[in-house]
Amino acid sequence: METTLLFKTMVILSGQIGIVFGIAYFLIKRAKYAYENNTKLFGYSFRGAMNMNKELDLVPFIESPSNYPVDMTKTIKKNYVEQVDTKKAHDKEHALELLRNGYTYEKKDNLFAIIIFWCITLFGTLYLASSELSLSAGLSLFTIQSVAFGILLGFIMLIMDENDGIKALKIVMLVTLLTGYIGYSDFYSFSENIGLQYFLLFSLLGLIILSFIRTAVSFSRKATRWQAIFGAVIFSIYLLVDFNLIKKKEGIIGMNNWQTAFDMAFTLYLDIMNLLLEILDAMGNS
Repeated sequence: METTLLFKTMVILSGQIGIVFGIAYFLIKRAKYAYENNTKLFGYSFRGAMNMNKELDLVPFIESPSNYPVDMTKTIKKNYVEQVDTKKAHDKEHALELLRNGYTYEKKDNLFAIIIFWCITLFGTLYLASSELSLSAGLSLFTIQSVAFGILLGFIMLIMDENDGIKALKIVMLVTLLTGYIGYSDFYSFSENIGLQYFLLFSLLGLIILSFIRTAVSFSRKATRWQAIFGAVIFSIYLLVDFNLIKKKEGIIGMNNWQTAFDMAFTLYLDIMNLLLEILDAMGNS
């Protein structure tokens, strides 16, 4: 019996989401183990703190070096633009003096390589999903990308507060199920509304521009939180549109195949991950 396009899409999507969330959760568990046993994870040590809900919050940090001289950095603001000032600490006493003046040890960790690797696999998956060159290669690269992002997501959640991160995962799953039901029910053609398409496009471009501006200009926490809330709304609407698009494609001859399901699964995956990052940004305190 022929399965629906939705079924094929959800088989691929649920597998990838399971990999990302599963690895992130496993990483948090390993971080707790490292904290309890005074060991490191990806070059990070962990200290414990209590959040506002009296829950243990693991704080990753890089231990001070034992060999000098070392570079230390401080972010300064000139004309509303953030710049990085670098000084060299010649010994421990000099390093302590710089620490008191707001400088921190230059971070050299293993996550940067993972970020680069994830970016390469992400764009590779995007290319294979849109080009239809090889379904097996696309699914394999999709899986590798999910593993890399799962590691990054785990550390993002640890940096902000893994307790809030777990809550954000639950919110995302609830929103995904709700938008999936509404979008796929097709009581309204979200994917055929041209005005909505333009609104989403310009909103997405605005979010991208603001993200680049935030790398150079410091925004207030209130402004950042409102931007994140707006982003969460936009990607929730994208989920409505893309689930509705699956329903529309099921009515087109020749579209009910695994290649189309791969394309739609990757599109929904990007919606869900961006929604999660926006919710994490809205929940964060910095």
